[in-house]
Amino acid sequence: MASYTDKTPTFNPYVEQLPIEAMVQVGMEKQKQYGEGIEKIQTNIDNVAGLDIMKEESKNYLQSKLNKLGNDLKYVAAADFSNFQLVNSVSGMTNQIVKDPIIQDAVYSTKVVRKGQANMETAKKAGKSSVQNEARFNYDVSNWLNDKDMTTKFNGEYIEYTDIDKKLREVADKIHEVDNSFEIPYKRDNSGNTLYYKTDAKGQTSISTDPNSGGVAKIDDAILSIKTKGKPAEKILANFYDSINENDKRQLGIDSWYHYRGATKDTFKKDISDNYRNTKTMLNDEIINLSLKLQTDTKLTNVDRSAIQARITDVNEVLTNGSLDKKMNDQLLGIDNIKDLDKFKQSIYTEKTLTNLAKDMSWQSYEMEYKNNPYAQMDMERRRLQFQYDDASRQQRNADRSFGWDQTKFYIEQAQKAADKLGPQPIVTPGRISTDIDKPNLDKLNKEIAGIAGDAKVPGSGQIPELNSAYGALLTDPNIKDKKKYLDGLYSSYAKDPSFLSRVNDPNMKEYLEKRRSLEITVAQKRALATETIRQSKKYDDQLDKLIANEPGIVTTSGRSLYTGKELFEFTNSAQSFYTTTSSGGSPTTGASSSKTTFDAKGLLALYKGTKKEALAKAYVNHYYGKELTPTEKVLFKRSQEVNFKYAPKAYEIYNQKMAFQADFLAKSMPERQTNIGTLSSGNTDDMDRVTQLITRKGIEFSQGGVDSDKKGQFDPDAIQTLREGKGTGYTIEKKYDGSANLIISSGKSQQIIPMTPAEFSVYFPRYSKPNAVNDIKYAVLGSPNKTTNISGVKDASAAVNAYLSGESLPQLRGTSVSPLVRLDVDGSPFNDGSGNDRYVVRMYVNNNGEWLTRTLTPDYVNDATMQSIINGIGTSTVDEILKQNRKR
Repeated sequence: MASYTDKTPTFNPYVEQLPIEAMVQVGMEKQKQYGEGIEKIQTNIDNVAGLDIMKEESKNYLQSKLNKLGNDLKYVAAADFSNFQLVNSVSGMTNQIVKDPIIQDAVYSTKVVRKGQANMETAKKAGKSSVQNEARFNYDVSNWLNDKDMTTKFNGEYIEYTDIDKKLREVADKIHEVDNSFEIPYKRDNSGNTLYYKTDAKGQTSISTDPNSGGVAKIDDAILSIKTKGKPAEKILANFYDSINENDKRQLGIDSWYHYRGATKDTFKKDISDNYRNTKTMLNDEIINLSLKLQTDTKLTNVDRSAIQARITDVNEVLTNGSLDKKMNDQLLGIDNIKDLDKFKQSIYTEKTLTNLAKDMSWQSYEMEYKNNPYAQMDMERRRLQFQYDDASRQQRNADRSFGWDQTKFYIEQAQKAADKLGPQPIVTPGRISTDIDKPNLDKLNKEIAGIAGDAKVPGSGQIPELNSAYGALLTDPNIKDKKKYLDGLYSSYAKDPSFLSRVNDPNMKEYLEKRRSLEITVAQKRALATETIRQSKKYDDQLDKLIANEPGIVTTSGRSLYTGKELFEFTNSAQSFYTTTSSGGSPTTGASSSKTTFDAKGLLALYKGTKKEALAKAYVNHYYGKELTPTEKVLFKRSQEVNFKYAPKAYEIYNQKMAFQADFLAKSMPERQTNIGTLSSGNTDDMDRVTQLITRKGIEFSQGGVDSDKKGQFDPDAIQTLREGKGTGYTIEKKYDGSANLIISSGKSQQIIPMTPAEFSVYFPRYSKPNAVNDIKYAVLGSPNKTTNISGVKDASAAVNAYLSGESLPQLRGTSVSPLVRLDVDGSPFNDGSGNDRYVVRMYVNNNGEWLTRTLTPDYVNDATMQSIINGIGTSTVDEILKQNRKR
């Protein structure tokens, strides 16, 4: 039992034996180092595994190295990766993979390929690539990828395309031209040899081509003209070889590789033989050209002649000494023992390409023509069209004289007079034609023609006479009295052959001739349109003829016909055109207007004087003046009135149909009668700003008295403001034929119209107010009987004389030295109807030293937009191409 004498036990605090906190900190640091070691090793492995390698064998090689590394790491999986020495040891194993020569070569080669591919894409976007350069690079890459050898490096590169063709053409352009021409005025055989005629003592004539036969050459009716103008191919070729540099040779190497892919020995043999023949041909041509120069160029000095003769000797030596044959044979034999195929290909290809291009670029041409000038014929064609227009217009006037607005009153007056003398007769009043001022008709078109060509009744009127007056003193000698005749002859020469302008350094002459040409073509187009309108509407004249064909006329007791029913009807209608009704204005007291009708009896008698219808005219005039008619005159007048009254209503109906048809035909065929509509983009801030300015200006105009709108309510400032503040509001410009326009603001069914005069339209919307040349062309084609802008309808080189456009009308040629030498026409499909589906062919003419060349710039029919693009793209290079095409023929 315990006692108070026992001692109480005591508790002693724990005394820490180990630094737990420090141990924890050390453990955490070790864990961190372990994690970093693992991360470093994994990063190294990932970097190695992510190397960009294209070649499959190298990829597999890398994978095998990574697999081995993985197996090696299994043995140290439980090791302490916080130990930097262990980590560095493992990292060294991955670095050994990176330093592997095979891996390094694979990575390097892949980088080179990637760089080449990037360069190729950049070149494509910049337009500095080509199919052959791309194919060559891809071919080299493919060969490297497929060679199965991991030790090969790819050292190729993408080579940016060098336009050899363009460079060589520029070289050719700088070569001085050779210009020779001469004429052989003597009779020749079929081979072109001059014939020499010798007559013996018996009068027998012998013919020989030997100039030493003692015969005499005879002048031929058709002079043979041989013209040489241009740059000899052999001269161009020599310059080509001199201009080729190392970069060009590299491109030629690529081109030759591409060209000869899959080539056989036969391919090389053919090209070698062709090169040989072309070289011989060019050298022979050079001898001919030099010989012609010696014979025809009177400006050569003795030194020049000696140099030319020496060159002829040298060229002839090359042709005869066998050196060309030896070169060809060596190349042919070398095909079986080619040491460097690429070099061989390049050599053959370079010779072939440069030779053919030299031939293409050569301006050398020999042309044999029998002088029968088709251009003069086309110049006469324009005058023939004028005669056709005058004749058709005259017939049209004769047929239409009676059918005017004053017809109604005239018929009533005449019917009343007839009723008084002949007894009760039915009164017939024909319908009225439309008085729409904007509706086109032949009278308006004829006034437009007179406004350009001039009116014989008003001397000096018209744009062409005014142009002649303005330039007459500038271009003619003071001693020339008949300046019009001189200027007409000058223009005629220009239409046929404008090349003389290159020798006449007179800007006034060029300016006059181009203005005159534009006016002449315009008036010719309008005349052709008028003639075609009359021709198209002739079916109505035929209907009228058929209507009256069986109506009896006036027959004598012996059965002889004096006048047919048709002749009586035509005369009566013709006579009615000599009535003129004029308004005398309103009465000062009643305000009512009055009119006065007068009759030109003298004019009617003068028209038919000496003709079969003179007796009818006298009877008509005597009746008008109330004179006593003879029994014959009574019959003539009475019968002509009966025929007229019987057929006038139906004839007038046919006439109305004819006028409506002509108006519709003209409206479809005249560009100035068309209305164009375009919608403005609300995102175009410039257009929207101009809209605001126009509305503001028209608002001020409205407050000062109103805006000239067609209908009330079309322009209301408050309504316009409401529309502009609303959503979905659109802005449309309606461009009219006379240059004016409407700005239409609309939303749903609500709209406001802001009218613009031509001047306002051009100020506020200058881009849209410009005339559309394509529309002019479109309707010129549509209104042509031959569906072409050319007034003669001809489609060969001679049509250039009457071509619709000149080089001055083409944006890229305007103001250049070649613009006077270029003309342009557009031929339409026979199925064109004026819709958006119309199709065209663009035809271009180029004057080459007095000779017109022609070519269609479109192999097939194209639409409006493509036609415009082609016309806008015509430049000096197009001219060169046409000249080159001609030389190939």
